[in-house]
Formats: sequence, C-alpha cells, structure tokens
Amino acid sequence: MTETPSLNADTEMQQMLVDSARRWAERACTPAQRALASGHATGCPPERWRALAELGWLGIALPEADGGLGAGLPEQCLLAEQLGRALLVEPFVASAVLGSGLLDRVAEGPVRERWLPALATGERRVVWAAWEPDGDATLRALSARAIRQGETWRLSGSKGLMPGAGGADALLVTAQLAGDASRMGLFLLEADASGLALGNQRLYDGRHAADLRLDDAAATLLREGPAADMLALLNPVMDRGRVAHGAETLGAAQAAFDITLDYVRTRRQFGRALGQNQVVQHRLVDLYVEIQETRALCLQAAAAPSPRHVAALGLRTGQVARHTWEEALQLHGAIGMTEEYVLGEYVRRLALAADLYGSGPDHADRLAHLSLGVDA
Repeated sequence: MTETPSLNADTEMQQMLVDSARRWAERACTPAQRALASGHATGCPPERWRALAELGWLGIALPEADGGLGAGLPEQCLLAEQLGRALLVEPFVASAVLGSGLLDRVAEGPVRERWLPALATGERRVVWAAWEPDGDATLRALSARAIRQGETWRLSGSKGLMPGAGGADALLVTAQLAGDASRMGLFLLEADASGLALGNQRLYDGRHAADLRLDDAAATLLREGPAADMLALLNPVMDRGRVAHGAETLGAAQAAFDITLDYVRTRRQFGRALGQNQVVQHRLVDLYVEIQETRALCLQAAAAPSPRHVAALGLRTGQVARHTWEEALQLHGAIGMTEEYVLGEYVRRLALAADLYGSGPDHADRLAHLSLGVDA
C-alpha cells in the first residue's frame, strides 16, 4: 500500500506514537485477527484490551497521578487515526476517549481511586451510554429517570445503542431526577447491577454496540445539577469523542483511498492502466483534496475543540466518509463488492462511521445555530 500522510506529528513523542501504532496494527490487526475480535461475544476480547493498555494507549490522556501518561486530545487523535486505518474492532473511542474522559472529568475520592488506574491498565473498562433510544445526539431529551431511596439511587428507563457498552465493567448514564425535571444526574452503573439488561448487537462493520434497559437499577451518583450546567459539563467531553471519531474515520478513509489508488495503477483495461484515464485521475485528486481538508479541520479541532470546530468537523467527516466509499466502489467495480476483497471492510466501516456520533443534519443544524449565536 502507498505510504500516505497522517495527522501531523509535531514532536518526537508524537512521531514515536504514530510509528508504534502502525507497527502494532500490521502485526495485530490482520483480517483474521479482526474476525476473531468481532466474533467475540462483546467485540472486545479482554486480552486484546489489555494489550492496548500495555502500550500505554488506554491511559494516554489520563493524568499521571492516576496512572496515565498525561497527554492530550492531539495524541489521542494521532492514535485513533492509525487504529482507524487498521479497522480496530475494539471500542477505543467509546471507552478510552469518551468513557475514561468523562470519568476523569467527574470522579472524585474513592470512585476515582478505584476506577482511574484500572482504566489505564486495562483491568476495567467504562463506557458512557450517551445516546437516547431514538438516536438523539444532543444529550438533551433524557428518557431515563432517577429516584433517591435512602443513600442509594435507582434508575429506570432506557438508552440507545452505544459502541462498546457490551462487556464494559461500568456504564455512565445520565438521567432526569425524579420530582424536578429541570435537574439532571450523571451516574455510574456497574455491569452486574440488578435491574440492568444489555442488548448486545454486532454492527455491520464488525464492531459491537449495546442498548440499555434499566428497571430500578442501583447506581452511584457522580454529579448532579441544573440541566444547563450538566450539559455544559457533558458536551465538551462528547465533543472530544467526536474529534477522536473524526480522526479514526480519517484513518479508514485514507486507507480506502490508498487501496483504490493502488488498484487503478495496476488494473488494466484496453491495454492500459485505469489510472491513466484522466477522468479517474481527476476523481481521485478531488477525493484526496477532500481528505486533506478534513485532516486540517481535525488538526484544528484536536488543538482547540470548540463547538464550532467540532460541528464543522462532524459535518465534513460524514461527507468525506460517504464520498470515499462511493468512489472506491465505483472505481473498483464488481470486485469492490466481494467479501474476500479488503476494500469491503473499509466500505462498511465508513458507511457506519458517517452517522455514528451524529448525522450530517445534526452537525449542520448545530453549526447553523452557532453561526446565528443561538445556544446549540
């Protein structure tokens, strides 16, 4: 495959991170190994998750005091891009970026001491079950309700499909507080809690997700307050996850582009390579430019994940994901539709990624509201 650019690695540590991720992916993310991971009951074999932890990747952005490396979102994005290129099945963004990032933001005292170091070592895994059953990506309309009973809280309701939720040791769940619709709580729900039922599904790109059904499930309150204050706490964490998802999707898009470029250079029709056709060249150049433009947006959003930057990146990521798989299929012809050919895995990944952390209309609507100065 042609050597291609990645998100800029500005320091020696960042370049080492990119190089190590590429080497690991070549060895540990072969099609056969991805199939084994996808065939696991929850799509996240514990030994594979611990292997990521041993490389320091699960705690890369956690504080050093909690066993992490103390890096930031740019480093997570450099890593996510390479894992996206490798079509990693395990839920790096959902668990190591979103779940761990949110728990790092809110956990205190014994909860922090118990969970943060274990997340960094891969002994435990946490996922933020953020989506509602209707797929709402705004975090506003909560279907779950929480009621206090003495010193404990009980949750009832449901949450929509969330990548990586199956097999997680704990789930982070938002719920409306009973008796006061204006207040919201964030709760930690351990996976063995009575009253919690998970509906695990294997998605069409090989990854897994699960929805939640809560029936008087016991949970630990981590933070509560007026809905506006809680959203101000939660939305920046979700935005960091969206940026990492953008980087992961860029990795898959770049790999699909590279596969297609190699194909048109070698596939011959009517006595010459497909890539000598000027129309094919123009289409690939246009796609290359789109990927590079999205990469620039991702770099900007990773450095400064403002709502405007994240909304613009989310919109552009979905567009590029769709355009990449459409062009790759058209330029490959029938072989691109076969299960045996490697492109098929990338097509499925990109098709799912286009809407995974918010659809194009979701991001466009948010960007429009921000441009008009309306709360989004």
